[in-house]
Amino acid sequence: MSAQKPVDIGWIVSPEFGEFAFYEPETVKTDRVKPLSNRAIQACPAVNQLERRLFEVKCPFNLHLQIDKTPEGFDLFVIEDGTRLDSDLISKFVTLNKSNIWRDPKVPVIQIAMPYVFICDENCYMSQLPPFMEKTHHGWPGIMTAGRFQITNWPRILNWAFEWTDTSKSLKLKRGSPLFYVFFETLNPDDNIRLIRAEKTKELSDFRNGIDGIPKYLSNTFKIMETAKKRRPEKLLKPADKK
Repeated sequence: MSAQKPVDIGWIVSPEFGEFAFYEPETVKTDRVKPLSNRAIQACPAVNQLERRLFEVKCPFNLHLQIDKTPEGFDLFVIEDGTRLDSDLISKFVTLNKSNIWRDPKVPVIQIAMPYVFICDENCYMSQLPPFMEKTHHGWPGIMTAGRFQITNWPRILNWAFEWTDTSKSLKLKRGSPLFYVFFETLNPDDNIRLIRAEKTKELSDFRNGIDGIPKYLSNTFKIMETAKKRRPEKLLKPADKK
């Protein structure tokens, strides 16, 4: 009996420039050590069922931020010590969200643009999650906002949203450390996931142009997903690397 064919999920990164500064997403299994026994955590079927669909995206730059309470609300500052990103890029990547879209009026939310896009020609959902197996993330002064959506008909650029619960502490992100995880769900829970670098084809670019900026028009982007489904080409994923 032949082995089950894996489900291919493509990824691209699309900053305005400097694409090579961004890391390739990789499985969380990459850094696993050899199990101490056949009963060790790495040998647990339940753990492996989760981790085979779980991939990490690393932070592409060093960034040190502080947020202060003011009479008008909150101000976001960049701390030079611990930051290596030109000021013109900081304003492109980092924003303090308006208070009317926060979860809590006392908890400011910042957003960092992460120009990763994931593509799949099969029915596939993706969850963006905090890097819960990474020790350093437990020292963050707040929580990363998680989310889930279908990438088949909605291959959009990701954002890293952070709810700053303890504004007395700064947020320090280090290049190369896990910034978030992505977890993929297909119709068959036994599917194996193969993450591949995708080609930036004209078809993919044209389709993405149709969904870019939708939140500026609509509050609930899910309402437009049916339109995206109808207009989607049959194939959007083309591997960039030769097998």
